Amino acid sequence: MSLLFSDSRPPTTRRGLIINFLFVILFSLISWLPGCGDVSTAPAPSTPTAPAPLPGALTITTTTLPDGTANLPYASTVGGSGGITPYTWSVTPSLPANLTFDQTTGAINGTPAAQGNSTHTFTLQDSSSPPQTMQKSLSLTINSAPAILSITTTSLPNGAIGQTYNQTVQAAGGTGALTWSIFAGALPQNLSLNPPTGVISGTPNAPGTFSFSVRVADTGGQADTQALSILVNSPTPPTITTTTLPGGTVSQPYSQSLQATGGTGTLVWSLSSGSLPANLALNQSGTISGTPTNSGTSNFTVKVTDALSQSATRPLSITISAAPTPLTITTSSLPNGKRNQAYTATLAASGGTIPYSWSVTPALPAGLTLAPATGVISGTPTTVNNSNFNFTVRDSTNQTTTKQLNLQIKS
Repeated sequence: MSLLFSDSRPPTTRRGLIINFLFVILFSLISWLPGCGDVSTAPAPSTPTAPAPLPGALTITTTTLPDGTANLPYASTVGGSGGITPYTWSVTPSLPANLTFDQTTGAINGTPAAQGNSTHTFTLQDSSSPPQTMQKSLSLTINSAPAILSITTTSLPNGAIGQTYNQTVQAAGGTGALTWSIFAGALPQNLSLNPPTGVISGTPNAPGTFSFSVRVADTGGQADTQALSILVNSPTPPTITTTTLPGGTVSQPYSQSLQATGGTGTLVWSLSSGSLPANLALNQSGTISGTPTNSGTSNFTVKVTDALSQSATRPLSITISAAPTPLTITTSSLPNGKRNQAYTATLAASGGTIPYSWSVTPALPAGLTLAPATGVISGTPTTVNNSNFNFTVRDSTNQTTTKQLNLQIKS
């Protein structure tokens, strides 16, 4: 500044220089002031923090407790929502004996000892400050204990190779559906145990004694086991019990069934050797049938075979007799009788096969009778009669013949 004021130049010139100097200083100040608000170098303003959200309303969500059963495991949980976790639970009055309540999770566990109904107040508290608290009363029913589950089958019948086996293992008590299983050992080969029904079935294919234990469990958690065994016997071969066969008659139908015991499964019959009488045949079920056409004795051997190819044979014979002569009533007339006097007459027949059997229609006059075995008419007639009667004779092969005869009873 001293230089300006000591300048020898004219006053007007000096005034211009001073004004220019002041202008430069003022311009510099104006240029510097905006730089004071430069965002690139000034610290950024702080962002306000959002307030923490308020916790939701605390609620006990469980509305009912499931029933329990005395002496059976029980498990349930009282649930909650809202508020701030972790929760703290409590209950008043105390739960039934042998049940526990988890104050952290709300879980109820244990095995109640006795039946009964009770009401409990459950309190839920959250972790907010101050803490929220909610209460709810719930009822708890403990039903009576079920009947003790026990297997009542103590033994099983024997089986046999190749024969169908079907036996049911029985149990009493328990709750709901039962489930069966083999607990130890093994069933005879080719037998199995049905889990829902307890039926042991199949067709054993190996002999021996098979020991095992069965187990039954119910839906309530009870279970029982029982040691059992099954003896599987070796197969018994069949035995033919028919030793003789009755004879037949030419032109008369013939039918006889052969008999056998033992064996396994279905028995099949066949002719092993020899031959049957002409026009007779043996079917697989063991029946010899037909209508023989020739007389004489036929010798043959029959064979029976079971499902395991075990077999037995037996020699037999059948004698076929010649056809009898036709059955005929040879009596041609009956003697007359008198009322109130003893009467007797004998009917006669020929042919057929004795013995004979006699009958008459209509009934004889009062006081007279016909003897079926002998054909004798006898008695004391009490009424006068002059009628025709039909007399029938039947032989042992069921041949019959009828003849009409007149009978007079005079006064």
